[in-house]
Amino acid sequence: MRLKQVDRLRLATLVTIGVCATVLVTMLALLILVDHFATGYAKQQAYERLQQLSWQMRDSLDSGIDRVIDQTLVVADMNTVRDANSSDDIRQIFDNLQSKFTDYAWIGLTDVSGVVFASTGGLLQGVDVSARPWFQNGRQQLFTGDYHPALLLEKKLPEIEGNWRFVDVSLPVRRGNGEYRGVLGVHLSWQWARGVADALLIPADRQYMVEVLVVRDDGMIILGPDYLQETKINTSSLNLARSGKAGAISEKWPDGRRYLTGYTQTGTNSNESSLKWSVLIRQPEEVALATFHDLQQQILMVGGGIGLLLAIVAVGLTRRLAKPLDDLSAAIMRQREDGMIDAIPILHGYHEVHLLSMTLANMVERERQHVMHLQSLNENLEQLVQERTSEIEQKARALEESLAQQMLIQQRLQDSEAELRATLQNANDAFIAMDQDGIIVDWNDQSERLLGWARHEAIGRKAIDLMIPAALLDGLQQDMHRFLLTGESNFLNRRLESTLVRRDGVEFSVEIALATVPLQQGYRFIAFLHDITERQIQQASLKAMALKDALTDLPNRRALLLKLPESMARTKRIGKPLAVFFLDLDGFKGVNDGYGHEAGDELLRTLAQRIVSVVRTTDTVARLAGDEFVVVLEMLNGNADALEVAEKILQALQQPFELTAATLTLSGSIGITMYWPEDPTNADQLITLADGAMYAAKKMGKNRAVIV
Repeated sequence: MRLKQVDRLRLATLVTIGVCATVLVTMLALLILVDHFATGYAKQQAYERLQQLSWQMRDSLDSGIDRVIDQTLVVADMNTVRDANSSDDIRQIFDNLQSKFTDYAWIGLTDVSGVVFASTGGLLQGVDVSARPWFQNGRQQLFTGDYHPALLLEKKLPEIEGNWRFVDVSLPVRRGNGEYRGVLGVHLSWQWARGVADALLIPADRQYMVEVLVVRDDGMIILGPDYLQETKINTSSLNLARSGKAGAISEKWPDGRRYLTGYTQTGTNSNESSLKWSVLIRQPEEVALATFHDLQQQILMVGGGIGLLLAIVAVGLTRRLAKPLDDLSAAIMRQREDGMIDAIPILHGYHEVHLLSMTLANMVERERQHVMHLQSLNENLEQLVQERTSEIEQKARALEESLAQQMLIQQRLQDSEAELRATLQNANDAFIAMDQDGIIVDWNDQSERLLGWARHEAIGRKAIDLMIPAALLDGLQQDMHRFLLTGESNFLNRRLESTLVRRDGVEFSVEIALATVPLQQGYRFIAFLHDITERQIQQASLKAMALKDALTDLPNRRALLLKLPESMARTKRIGKPLAVFFLDLDGFKGVNDGYGHEAGDELLRTLAQRIVSVVRTTDTVARLAGDEFVVVLEMLNGNADALEVAEKILQALQQPFELTAATLTLSGSIGITMYWPEDPTNADQLITLADGAMYAAKKMGKNRAVIV
């Protein structure tokens, strides 16, 4: 039979057309995507960078103002500033503060009428400043004055590049008896804000024309490029910042150029005294997007080259793939023209063609063998039926024997189950069985006694509804879900301690052994519970005993080394210093030698009570060894507070000790070290410093406190 030839496109032509079309569509899609997304992505990246810079500048300005306010409050609370009658003493404090914080252009204290009583360098001392806003507003409460030029101080301060500009902080000062003394004023140089802006911008930011602008509420630029300094603007970003919003936009500025501008406002997350300035970080739009335009062109050039290369490769590859198929088709067509069933030639062009030619050749050979096999089956069919009938009879007898054995095994399993159930019902530990949905399927007598739920009340309900505390629900449910998905768990197939809830709502501690039993469908979860409340109470008692000094019932060295780092962490959070006292009795060895160790122990117990009675309940008193005690005072204002408490302790030590053996009068030496929020010293170093200060006190004559 001769097949009719039909003209169709060849495989090589179809593959080439398909690859070229795919490359063309890909390139068009790439052009559209790059054009659509590159600009948007570039703007978004620039927005995020400028917005982040505006936040950093805002936070730096806020923290700087807050720092000045905090330091002003500390200075106003110093005993010397509050009560000293000598202007030289107060000026010395102001000069020391100015030397440490050079951004403070002037610090002064007035009397009640507004005449400057003491100031840094004696500037304006004796001058009437009652008309100045910082004095007028600072008489009643803390006042923060906005950016303004210098008036009285312009010609008295050293010459600088540009003109002097200040931000003021003032507040009332009262004497120790509560009497109003005057107003403390601090002039913060605006060079501080310029330094913040210079530190904010890295060299790359300046190279790409990023500028920082700080704008006062009236629209005046108080920090920015020289040509914009102290000029007024009104832009969309400024209005958004004034409304309390933060972000970044693209806008046109008065100079006619478009800028990407990040904006935010200071004082939104700080105290009430913080100033409201708008912070604008701007960059020319063409500069911000230049890199991304270059990237866009590079992507298009590389994509076009890759597309052309793929098209050339596709043409050559499809020709190589199609040639063996053409050869195989020609061989098949020749067979049909001859009308002969002959062997199909085996081709070796590539794996698929080789496999196809071998498959066709095998099909022809199998067809011939199949015909021969059918003839053989017809001849042996009767004999095969007899053999199959005999096999069926043998399998039936084997099945009967297997069923009998199965019945015996089932009976034994029932006996074992009854024995296991009796064991679980009488076990000392609570036993609970649940399916993989957490529904209780078994519950022994000990579970009833431990959890308060009867067996018939518990079975059929979810375990999480009966005994699991609310705090553990999410974690347990997530772990069970993870186990069902991955077979991994933090709770299963191990012993752990946890908390459960009784029927009356009381929580108690248990030791849980939770295991899984795989079933034909799903899992069975088995839990054994043991009440460990009493054991935990004993462990807690032993732990508490390990942290107490047996003689004085005060915290011991171990407890001190646990509490002191916590106090240091609170100091860093709150911002107020703490003090560490190292106290040692003067002449304690003589008490032991003269009156015995029992008298010495009695003395130490009495001493511990006196120290505790002097300090606050929030402070820590610990005994290290012998007559060595450590006191930790928190929430102090400075060295004066620590010395005041030390003096009270020394006075308490000098009171007679009425012991059983004798009445004694002793003294003590105290070493003090201060820990400030920015101090890098660790706990061991603090104790060592205080110990060294105590020895210094002894060398100086004892019965005194020395601070380092």
